[in-house]
Amino acid sequence: MSHGRAWLVPAAAAGGFVVVWLLDANRALFLALNAIGRATSDWLWANLTVLGDTIVAFALCLPLWRRRPEALWAFLFVALLGTAWVDGLKPFIDIDRPPAVLGDTVHVIGPAYNHHTFPSGHATAAFAIGGLYAFGSGSRLVAALALAVALLAALSRAVVGVHWPLDILAGALGGSLAALMAAALAHRTRAFGTKPAVQWLLALFLAACAGWLVIGYAKSGYPQADLFQRAIGICCLGAAAARLKRAAP
Repeated sequence: MSHGRAWLVPAAAAGGFVVVWLLDANRALFLALNAIGRATSDWLWANLTVLGDTIVAFALCLPLWRRRPEALWAFLFVALLGTAWVDGLKPFIDIDRPPAVLGDTVHVIGPAYNHHTFPSGHATAAFAIGGLYAFGSGSRLVAALALAVALLAALSRAVVGVHWPLDILAGALGGSLAALMAAALAHRTRAFGTKPAVQWLLALFLAACAGWLVIGYAKSGYPQADLFQRAIGICCLGAAAARLKRAAP
């Protein structure tokens, strides 16, 4: 994805936030999205929503190892910037979550959280890692798939009943900006970040995240997605192992 087009993602998130805010459509849009859960499948949305879980999102960066060294280095900046966005805002914007406001009218899939809703951490992580793949790829297909998955994972937070649309849009804004800033920082410091020792350290950390998924200790609160999380961990570890084997003399 070109640099100019990449900025369309945070611009769309910011524009959507303003429109929902001005139209006072936050509650109505939430109810429309939340109704999708009742009409479809709890299992489907539980599996989609774990794609925004921190450990899952981190593990999904492991396949970048030995394929896109600069993008792997950018992961460090993405993680730091995304965390700063979420943890920097949540303590100061204490808005109740939908179950605390709307009660039993909300269709909740998984844990029914009540407080500290803004911004959505899952949406931030989904767009941060999705953006890392999209903005660092020269393939339009990869970029489109990465952003489509990020969008579904972000929207799932309303479908499972724990986030308002404004939370999700703020997460998408913060996550996509984190990805853009991380790509720029990684490019400027690539001489250090692409050193073999640095790449190995990042790969070992991400492999540990993938392994955590495989052994089942990464509890997302969505038991329907346990098998999916293990499959993600196995696939990410397998991709790294295949790359290592290919590079062996």
